Amino acid sequence: MKMVILAATAGFLLSPNFASAEEVDGIVQSVSLPERTLSLQSGQTFTFENASALYGIVPGQRIGVSFSGTKGIAAFDPHPADQADIDVD
Repeated sequence: MKMVILAATAGFLLSPNFASAEEVDGIVQSVSLPERTLSLQSGQTFTFENASALYGIVPGQRIGVSFSGTKGIAAFDPHPADQADIDVD
């Protein structure tokens, strides 16, 4: 069982998507769910395999993108600890 998990982990880490992935953050220029694209104000445009990775992203939002070439892998909040007015009580 441990060997199967080890092999699966090694396969993921050596996959082209993970091995060559880069990250960038910027301001969203536009999002198209039908086309599965996200464009940043910097001029970079990424196409995602799954449009669900783009749900909730709106123009003007600061976003982080993991990508390989023009293929978007993941979109994320580049500064999650900077959220103001969080009430933990």
